[in-house]
Amino acid sequence: RATLRPTQFGAGRLQLNLDLSHPTPSSEDRAPTTTWVENTFNYFHVCLLTIPWSYQFSQWQLPAVTVNYHHVSRVVPQSCDAIIQAPFVDADTRNGLNVGVPYLRGHDNFPVDQKRINLGARVLALLENLPFYRDVVTARFKVWKGWSLGWPVTDMIFTVVEKMWNSLETEGMNTNQRASFLSKRLFEMHSRPLEVHPSMTWEDFQSAAAGRWELIGLLFTLTGLATDWVPHGDRIFMRQDTMDATSLAITATAVGDICLQFCDSTGIVNDIWSVIPFFACQPRLTGFLDFRPWRKLGELSTTLFALGLHQDSSAKAPFFLSEMRKRTMVAAYSMDKVLATFLGRPPLISWRYCDIQMPLDLSVEEIFADPVVRNAAIARLDEKSGWNLESSLMKGMWPRIALITSVLREKVLELSLSWQLENLSQRVEELSRESRRLRQGLPEFLHWKPDIEGVVTSRVEYDLLFEVHIEFLHNDFLLYRTLGKRTQTQPEAIIGIARQILKSLVIMISEKTRSRQPIKGIGLSVCLPGLPSAGVLCAELLRRSRSTVISSCLEFPRSEIIQNLTLFASYLDTIIETHDCNYHVAQQGQKAIRHVLDQVLSVEGFSSVVEDTGMSDKMIDDANLLDGVDFDDHDLFLGWLDGNMQHMSDSWLASVNFT
Repeated sequence: RATLRPTQFGAGRLQLNLDLSHPTPSSEDRAPTTTWVENTFNYFHVCLLTIPWSYQFSQWQLPAVTVNYHHVSRVVPQSCDAIIQAPFVDADTRNGLNVGVPYLRGHDNFPVDQKRINLGARVLALLENLPFYRDVVTARFKVWKGWSLGWPVTDMIFTVVEKMWNSLETEGMNTNQRASFLSKRLFEMHSRPLEVHPSMTWEDFQSAAAGRWELIGLLFTLTGLATDWVPHGDRIFMRQDTMDATSLAITATAVGDICLQFCDSTGIVNDIWSVIPFFACQPRLTGFLDFRPWRKLGELSTTLFALGLHQDSSAKAPFFLSEMRKRTMVAAYSMDKVLATFLGRPPLISWRYCDIQMPLDLSVEEIFADPVVRNAAIARLDEKSGWNLESSLMKGMWPRIALITSVLREKVLELSLSWQLENLSQRVEELSRESRRLRQGLPEFLHWKPDIEGVVTSRVEYDLLFEVHIEFLHNDFLLYRTLGKRTQTQPEAIIGIARQILKSLVIMISEKTRSRQPIKGIGLSVCLPGLPSAGVLCAELLRRSRSTVISSCLEFPRSEIIQNLTLFASYLDTIIETHDCNYHVAQQGQKAIRHVLDQVLSVEGFSSVVEDTGMSDKMIDDANLLDGVDFDDHDLFLGWLDGNMQHMSDSWLASVNFT
């Protein structure tokens, strides 16, 4: 199906949607294959068309950094008669157009015109800086080895691309000639399927993966991701004729998306292809509220289902690929729960319909090792629990934890996103007990210890343990917050959980500051569980400052909570950098917390206290709670802080005015 219609740029330009995924044409519209990134950065504007329209390239510049790259647009030729000859016509009655294109039924028949080759050549010309990209990615692996791909796969990607770029066939060519030659070669080869079998070796897989746009896309995507780990002031980015970290992240992400669309145009999916959408759906540059990560997540889930990764496929693949498939599926499943929680939407990947396999607690190097080394590593795992006996955090710990906590999070979301109240209290208690059981069942080395100097771990390992700790607390918080909102009560457990979350965040940041460790990449932990927890405590502070009735059985150390809220607000104002996608949310949060603290601390003395065991746990109405408060421009955020907005899993951000 193909439809042509005028775009916002005027009637002189037309936009084409090409759908090759259905056996019969459909009159149902699809969104354009055009990707825009607005506000934060300008993006490649690409539509991968088989129609040989001419491309125009105009220079765009980021508002805050000096990076130049190409904005791709299409100009419709005066005559399209030779192009739109079709056995059927797909009418677009809204725009008065009545055009169609031939339907392509086979992958081998997919046309590759010169314009597509030229666009691919522009992408490949960026490989002139291939040594720079390798240095950036190598620096990242010195900080964090990762668990979804690891160095063996990453090194393979760079090695294969380096061999292609420096092949004898291209000897004597300049950059543009080489890029054009290789672009044509890649388009000729990229429609062939990647066939795997149980006896396939790692060397066989590397040979089969060579000459594919998937590898080019992965190389740039991994390079962009590396900028999250390498300090932006590193000497790597100070070299002459190289991009700074921000420009590199933007360019690499855009190029990765172009390569993803090249691959998508064939209608073929494979194990390499499936990894790119996972990285693309991470809201590193756009933030969680942007629609694109959610859309990419939908594409990723569809791809994983098509590949059968939601089921046990170990009998059909070699060991190394089977284990990497498990990690890919867990990574996507975990990201699905993060986005679903933040946006308050139903998850796209449900554990009830999947047989997600638990990854082995092995390092990526052990997974790709020869059978003797690999089997020896497997023999060193605990027979009952499957955890490694070396107390290592740098093997398969994170994908295993991610699967455990993500299944639990989905069960929490089933309650928080449902309006059924039947047996709600019982179900909350059951899930809370399950959460405690899972947490207590973890090996001792997976429990977070606040004192950095008292434990022998790296910065990354300390952060990983903290993430595990805060994840279980956040699940409990969501459970009891759901119970409170559905029953219009304030469960005493929610105050204790909110205190633990806030205290843990304050301790973690304080310890890092005191030990001069870099505070990086914690914006999500601070905003996702931290802000709602601070909101519950702020609401309780306001309630107690304005009410003469408190509960006699509720422990509420007022001084500790005020101190921690004060520290937390200062951290929100300082540690989350301006380029962090959570910066705007953090700024609004710290202003709201400080406003509440001003209100509480400005009260003359304490109100007289009367003990009550009946109605004291009833949630106070916001009209009473905020009565008499002098509002300013930021007080709309108090609608969240006083607990009367839906919590995070009910998309609390959707009701907040951030303008």
